[in-house]
Amino acid sequence: MSGEFTTERRQSPRIPVDAAVECRVDLRTRVRLVDISLNGALLAAELPLPAGVSAQLRSSLGAGSFQSSVQVKRTIGLPTGVTANGLGTMFSSMDDRSRRSLEDFLRKASE
Repeated sequence: MSGEFTTERRQSPRIPVDAAVECRVDLRTRVRLVDISLNGALLAAELPLPAGVSAQLRSSLGAGSFQSSVQVKRTIGLPTGVTANGLGTMFSSMDDRSRRSLEDFLRKASE
């Protein structure tokens, strides 16, 4: 813009906020499970996420359901032609039911 005046569209003024006020924005993004272990998973995500970000992963594994908190540990390159963002994640917490579903899935997959 060249500094010219534009018509104000807001119905009320914005007020500056002290930097001590923290906010959180929860985003949903579609991910594809590339591989999984007892400790973490490689995800192919639509959105890039920086290392340190925490998220919730929900999926079905075989006949069971799975839900875990994950933390993004690193961004990983995916094979040529894949346009998604590779995210190396570590499981930070999961309930017993999800742990059993994961263990069952991994055991059956390695047979």
